[in-house]
Amino acid sequence: MNYLYEFVKYDKNIPGKILLQDKPGWRCNTMPHWHSEMEFVYVIEGMLKLMRNGTVSEIHSGEFYFCNSKVIHSTSAPDSASNYKYLVLLLSYDFLLRFHEECDFDVSQGNAYENIREQLRKLAALTEEDSEQFPLNIDIEKNRILLEIYQTLLSQCISKKFRNAVGVFEENSYAKSIMEYVLQHYDQTLSLSMIAKDIGLSPQYLSKYFKKVTGIGITQYINLIRLDYANEELLSGKVSIVEAALNNGFPNVKTYVRICRNVYGMTPSEFRKAMR
Repeated sequence: MNYLYEFVKYDKNIPGKILLQDKPGWRCNTMPHWHSEMEFVYVIEGMLKLMRNGTVSEIHSGEFYFCNSKVIHSTSAPDSASNYKYLVLLLSYDFLLRFHEECDFDVSQGNAYENIREQLRKLAALTEEDSEQFPLNIDIEKNRILLEIYQTLLSQCISKKFRNAVGVFEENSYAKSIMEYVLQHYDQTLSLSMIAKDIGLSPQYLSKYFKKVTGIGITQYINLIRLDYANEELLSGKVSIVEAALNNGFPNVKTYVRICRNVYGMTPSEFRKAMR
């Protein structure tokens, strides 16, 4: 697992990745991360919260959100017990660069949002259907929809403000360095001063900066990283709950249980049972 950068393996014959999600809220939460692909999430049932560079917004049924390439973002569900259904489309930015130079997109311009929402609705319906019901290869229809979205982005959504011009990538680079440091040392004793010294920022500035860019505090981020690795090790069936906690940076099993309950609404043992 890598929360600094997500490598996306594309679907066969498609310049991107299409995922139809239908699961309880406790499985909808993602860590702050980034990838080169542009991301669309179309909500079919429920409401999701999106964090983009520290700004949180709500996406309701029939709506979608969009993230430009390389933007730090995360998704969460407000109710861990409720079920959520949504479509995730990770669209290749490299494919787009065959037709246009680097740029950012603003999908709120003109009627672009409605156009893209209709294409995402069609894509969600197509993904839910059995491919045998279609006379043509289903990948052809999916590619047609994706090309419609590319066309809308390039014809209506090019933003006048490109992040390279205003240094946003450079600002985010500190957050990515912090994430990388945590990923390398999450199973050790960590403190704000240790991270700040390695990154070259003051502890006070680092704390405020990381919360602004990612939407969560640095301590919360460390605990979430430890929780994810501990749960992964626990699900392997090779370690006990105590071992999973101590192997992944938690000072004791009590802290592991508390964090797991706060995030998923269940203890590690309950989480293991639910995942099985």
